[in-house]
Amino acid sequence: MKAHILQTGGLSFIDKLDFNNFNECTRLKISTVKTYPDFRTDFPAGCRPDLCHQCQQKVLYLKDIFTGFPKKGPKPHNKAEKILSAEVSKQRATAMEGAFGNHKNHYGLVKIRVKGDKREKLAVLFGIMAANAVAVAKRRNQQESPPINKAA
Repeated sequence: MKAHILQTGGLSFIDKLDFNNFNECTRLKISTVKTYPDFRTDFPAGCRPDLCHQCQQKVLYLKDIFTGFPKKGPKPHNKAEKILSAEVSKQRATAMEGAFGNHKNHYGLVKIRVKGDKREKLAVLFGIMAANAVAVAKRRNQQESPPINKAA
């Protein structure tokens, strides 16, 4: 099974889940079109460097979304863009890949133990939903922490 999973704001969303092979390179444009109306943020986009084809980058550049992709042509990144590009790449490597490892290690996605296509897809869906629920619960606990009462 092959999955294309988006991560926005620390939450993971299944974009495509299929038993047949599909090209991840073409999913960047589709994923951006799907998520941009809902998550209009100024956050940069990051994905694996081998997925940064020019036709895919054009969609992100037209929406003024900064990416860590190398520039096309003779113009290199200026100093500020180099720093931001390195930060985007570092965040992608730690946050996104860490989330996938977390899903596999803690939510039963290393080896799917059910049989049948529909059941396997449901197992992946519930694993990712459980990870999202834990992330939302942790955020709420941090926001709603009770005030500390000092003893008199």
